[in-house]
Amino acid sequence: MDTNENSILIVGKLQERITEKLNINLPNENIHMYPGFKKHIEKRHPDCIKYISNIQNIVNNPDYIGIHPSEENSVELVKVFDKNILLSINLSTKTEKEYLYVSSLYEISQAKLDNRIKVS
Repeated sequence: MDTNENSILIVGKLQERITEKLNINLPNENIHMYPGFKKHIEKRHPDCIKYISNIQNIVNNPDYIGIHPSEENSVELVKVFDKNILLSINLSTKTEKEYLYVSSLYEISQAKLDNRIKVS
């Protein structure tokens, strides 16, 4: 995946099987990665920079799917690498045309993952 910092990238499509399984009302459309995303990861989650190149894999083949307990219009996809890596996808409703975008990428501990699985 080209991670050009100056362009908006399409990193995949939100799969219908995910929205159906979670019973959420998000569009099964392209997911965008904006230029500031890499800087956000470098600043807030520097240990996860190496996973940016795996975002398409996470979108297409998540090991776990879920909804953030307090974040509306979002979905969380987790892929197990050497760590559990969570990709947060949000629906932007601030413009006339709604769109999906990756908002964060970070490690989630096994205990937190197990708890979220148990609660859902």
